[in-house]
Amino acid sequence: MKRKLLSTMIICIISSMFIAGCGGKEAAAPAEDPQPEQEISEDQTPPTETPVPEVNETDDEETLPEPETKQDSPEPVDNYYAHRFDSYDDLLFAYKEAQDRHYTEEQIELIFGYGEALLNYGWPNETSSYDVGYVYYDVDSNGTDEMIITFGKDIVEIYSIFTEKVQRFYSAPYGYEVTLYPGGILKQYAPETSEFPGTLWYSYDAHLAGYYKDFEEAGGEYYTFCHHDFSGPEYDEIAARLREDPDADMPVWIHEYEDMLSEADYKKLLPKTKSVKLPDGKKLADVVLPADYKPRYEANEVKEDETIPEYFIYVKSPDGYANLRKGPGTEYDVICRIPTGDSMEVYHETATDKKGNKWLKVAYWHPEGTSQLDGTDDPGVTETGWIAESQVE
Repeated sequence: MKRKLLSTMIICIISSMFIAGCGGKEAAAPAEDPQPEQEISEDQTPPTETPVPEVNETDDEETLPEPETKQDSPEPVDNYYAHRFDSYDDLLFAYKEAQDRHYTEEQIELIFGYGEALLNYGWPNETSSYDVGYVYYDVDSNGTDEMIITFGKDIVEIYSIFTEKVQRFYSAPYGYEVTLYPGGILKQYAPETSEFPGTLWYSYDAHLAGYYKDFEEAGGEYYTFCHHDFSGPEYDEIAARLREDPDADMPVWIHEYEDMLSEADYKKLLPKTKSVKLPDGKKLADVVLPADYKPRYEANEVKEDETIPEYFIYVKSPDGYANLRKGPGTEYDVICRIPTGDSMEVYHETATDKKGNKWLKVAYWHPEGTSQLDGTDDPGVTETGWIAESQVE
């Protein structure tokens, strides 16, 4: 099993973590592969060594070299891997902003943290906001609802409240089937066509602020993970440390293999109840930003002589699309077709054609083909043009 060969290297790198093997216990290794893979948690960042500056001993005064200035994009203030929001509404507004303004992957990661799962589905630039939904559901039956982000009928992300903030507890890999069971149990199935096929079972741990692997079936072999029976004083110590500092690193061994099981023992550990059928949710497209909402980033760049868009509209046409034209009238050339349901940014400028029909100046992110306005060959561009008011809502 090629995906189980990295644990030794990672444990050496993360020198600040606990000793591997379920918190000091010697883990039982799989029979055929004594070095199972250690998957890197999104909550962990390998520590880096700070170089000690050399001192010039020949001078009367000690001089230190000036520190190098990084040119990389600034990291966000909060945890880079799982940002926290003030409320579920605050989270939804951030999603809505990113979708409507077609933010880049870099901007999205600065808002939501590394590993934003929806990006793998082509969000926000290659999908409609009608594909993205959300539903409130009490995952662990503790009386407090979690927020589940969906794409079509798929579970993509699960957010919950931790230390009075909303943060992401789970992200689904693209193409995997995710099923929710009572008590916060997740079944994550990777099909045979994926790189690492198999079935992983996760449990929801509100005290440790996340979902953790408990059992696995892969290639006809069965395993438990260290988190499966993790409890006691050490568990309480880590939980308390996370509540004091939500950015604190988790011990790496929690994600490691503990015991190899027989198929019969593996099946005894699985939930005996039916999976949860989530209630109907709502669409991201229907979220309305407050009038005083301040975007985290400016909208896509526009020319200096253009007015900044002030609100968003959606195509609603019985033909299934509307034409974006170079001018306010049907006599102007078509730039592209905009499918029903897609959104546009609307400028202040309007016009009326010879027949008395009102036209709106809009900016539309066109994910297909090349631009007919700026002459570039780059796929996916912001097209600026005119659309009939009768074709939108």
